[in-house]
Amino acid sequence: MRGPPAPVIDVDSLIVDFWDRRRWTNVVHGVSFHIFPGETLGMAGESGCGKSTTAYALLGYHRPMSRFNGGAVRFLGRDLLRLPARELQKIRGAEIGFVPQNPATALNPSMPVGHQVMESLEAHGACATRREAEDRCLGLFADMGLPRPKVVAGRYPHQLSGGQQQRVVLAMALACHPTLLVLDEPTTGLDVTTQARILSLLARLRARYGMAMFYVSHNLGVLAQVCNRITVMYAGELIEVASTAELFRNPGHPYTRGLIASLQQVSGFVGTQPLLRGLLRRDALPLGCRFAPRCEYSQPGCFTSPQSLATVGDGHEVACWRWPDIPAGTDPADKGTV
Repeated sequence: MRGPPAPVIDVDSLIVDFWDRRRWTNVVHGVSFHIFPGETLGMAGESGCGKSTTAYALLGYHRPMSRFNGGAVRFLGRDLLRLPARELQKIRGAEIGFVPQNPATALNPSMPVGHQVMESLEAHGACATRREAEDRCLGLFADMGLPRPKVVAGRYPHQLSGGQQQRVVLAMALACHPTLLVLDEPTTGLDVTTQARILSLLARLRARYGMAMFYVSHNLGVLAQVCNRITVMYAGELIEVASTAELFRNPGHPYTRGLIASLQQVSGFVGTQPLLRGLLRRDALPLGCRFAPRCEYSQPGCFTSPQSLATVGDGHEVACWRWPDIPAGTDPADKGTV
């Protein structure tokens, strides 16, 4: 009898530090998750919480003035954090595709976009001839829903709209049929209509190519449209993991509840959950739960006792010891005791 498939990517206790001119500061702390073939895993959280840093780690990359300080990122069994640069270069773009937040920064302004896609194909040996690379490029542009692919291929990035640029970057990321696609806020800055088209396109691409996806966004509403499961990050730590349906039906962590309440308020629905208060301050994190200073339900023990993910349901994990005492709709003034 065949067992469950092996994960495409397996992140185990990842730790990433940044240098802030005086000392190393931890920005991703003990993060673990996995993604199976054909699955899209989302990561939600506020700006600066460590989402993009985690996304870059899935390519075995850390930004200048930062370091990997622990853990592993295993892609098809290979730990990317310990591979030599030459091996990583072969994997990036060929086996792992990446779509950045700002497509303009990913495209060469002095080269037609079609040439850039063909260059990527040739660099990874995906096409035997220039003609084959050109045909593949035009086919990708058609798959992305770009009108008149041959005309678009001859244009420079500044001659394309933001949505068209993002589709070109998607085409480049998918050119070599990667096993994993990493997306870092790919619809940020796009108008609502273009955003909807990109999200619909991603859903079709996943069904067509069967690849795994890791989708980073501060917008839970966006993740709900494309993800099978969602992880929620706060101050560099995962505080909740669940299927998309379960997360919205039964959010366990107060922070997750606040994110959903904020989303509902924006959409015009007034719910019973409290909105998030205050701001994330990395210079004043407690020894215990990092969300405690902003939590409506925190007790003294929350500030001193570290929290870890605990199973609360089928595939549902929450890093909060108070979650059973805070049913949906509870008045935050009625906090009880730990």
